[in-house]
Amino acid sequence: MSIGAKRAFQPAREAICRAPTCRNHFIRWPPPIPVQLSSAQTDAEEHNRAEMMYVVGINVQLKNRTAQDDALWLPSPTSSQFKAALEMVREWLPLECVSCDPQELLFHGTSPWSYHHPDSLPGAVLYPRSTQDVAQIVKIASKYHIPIVPFSGGTSLEGHFNAPSSAPVDPHNHHLHHHPAHEQDPRPSHGGLGLVVQPGVSYEDLNRHLRDLSSSSSSSASSPHTLFFPVDPGPGAQIGGMIGTGCSGTNAVRHDARKRDQYDGRDGQRDVVKTRQRAKKCAAGPDLGKLFIGSEGTLGLVTEATLRLQPVLPTSVGVAHFASVHAATSTVLELIKQGVSLACIELLDDQMMMAVNHASDTFKYEEKPSLFLKFTGTQAQIKSDEELTAKILKRNGGSQMKMAKSEAEAAEIWHARKVCLWSTLDYAPGHRAWTTDVCVPLSHLPRLIADTKADIHARNLKATMLGHVGDGNFHCILLFNDHHELAQVRQCVHQMVRLAQDLDGTCTGEHGVGIGKMMHLEYELGKGTLDLLRKIKRTVDPQNIMNPGKLIPPT
Repeated sequence: MSIGAKRAFQPAREAICRAPTCRNHFIRWPPPIPVQLSSAQTDAEEHNRAEMMYVVGINVQLKNRTAQDDALWLPSPTSSQFKAALEMVREWLPLECVSCDPQELLFHGTSPWSYHHPDSLPGAVLYPRSTQDVAQIVKIASKYHIPIVPFSGGTSLEGHFNAPSSAPVDPHNHHLHHHPAHEQDPRPSHGGLGLVVQPGVSYEDLNRHLRDLSSSSSSSASSPHTLFFPVDPGPGAQIGGMIGTGCSGTNAVRHDARKRDQYDGRDGQRDVVKTRQRAKKCAAGPDLGKLFIGSEGTLGLVTEATLRLQPVLPTSVGVAHFASVHAATSTVLELIKQGVSLACIELLDDQMMMAVNHASDTFKYEEKPSLFLKFTGTQAQIKSDEELTAKILKRNGGSQMKMAKSEAEAAEIWHARKVCLWSTLDYAPGHRAWTTDVCVPLSHLPRLIADTKADIHARNLKATMLGHVGDGNFHCILLFNDHHELAQVRQCVHQMVRLAQDLDGTCTGEHGVGIGKMMHLEYELGKGTLDLLRKIKRTVDPQNIMNPGKLIPPT
């Protein structure tokens, strides 16, 4: 079987309200990745191999440029340049690794989950098979000034893989979209504590593979297969995009952020860059890998990564309810200070709990702000932590903790948390959802949520909230069903971001900037920091062909 799958939510493509009608002269492509986990692969499985693409595009018009800003100006290749580049790519890649099929271009150029609509589609989709393929494609793109945009699982929300907005010189559609097709078994590293993968690997498939290895081997506690990759964002995410946005997910309270779990990479530029050796520690200069984590494909294309794995420990799962968000966050602060060993601690507001109850046939919870807790450690440690947590809950006015009585029940409880988006949509038929995130110091989270709720109420909107409360990362799912409500949602998101920044927080904790939050960066980081980012961009990508128009605002 292959690790990785076609982009999630494909059927929803038919529901896109505004599909772009023109394409420009850009290359859209995914880095090499589909990884074969076993030799028993059928022709059909080969055809549906995992993908990591690089897409061209952006929905931002850059105006009033000066000579100093040329490196950040969107490249505008001509039709003849695009055709010449595409011909060279076809000479390098097999026929099946290059696609100009309109449905495939639409599939990879739009998203039903993002409302930062592209003005154009890519002109072609490419499926590289190796790091060498990626490097060759970049050389061709550089020669003809063709922008390249990475595409991974397609779950990003801020327009990361939109095609650039440049007016085409003729009515024909010209873009190259690149998919990775590097098929290679994940390679153990660091005595089995690390794993070398390609960017089109789904973290969910990777962990399923590790579980399968564990079940087929001895059940010894020291078995090298009782491991997992702890970064746990939304369903469908793949390693390349996870590195590009620097996401983390529900396990962040214990395993910190993405940056601590990916510590070696290969980057496909005109020349392949290896960021470091695979030693666990390295003092041989700055850690260049960190430069690419969170860069959203604007500096280069990840073609290989070494992931640090963690042991799978016993866990227990419980749910507690509170009269207010403030009481819940106060509880979390005390739990962390007391050293309770938590793998996850998630906050769901009262509206989200209503949606969860509506969607669940198994559990019915109190419709109050609630904490979903996952304890981890030895059985003795878990029991001790559960007892300490019960005392802390009582001091903060929390309910008695409802604990899962079996692994199946624990999985059901945690599944309710992981499908909050679907529960929200099911709770409000006929509505669409705008999902956003911000992050603040945990002590400021109650005010952020309270003020945001007040703003949502004042605008007569519907919304649910949840958060990785252990690190102050707060997500909001805002609902709308017409253009007026959509305009109100946009304003609400802007207010939420500005409040988070004023509370010494950030416009995004893990979704990334893309094009959707570029406007907020200068307020958060300052002009000097953005000037430095532009200098780095000009140095690493002087032609501005790497995912142009994303992350770094124009001057």
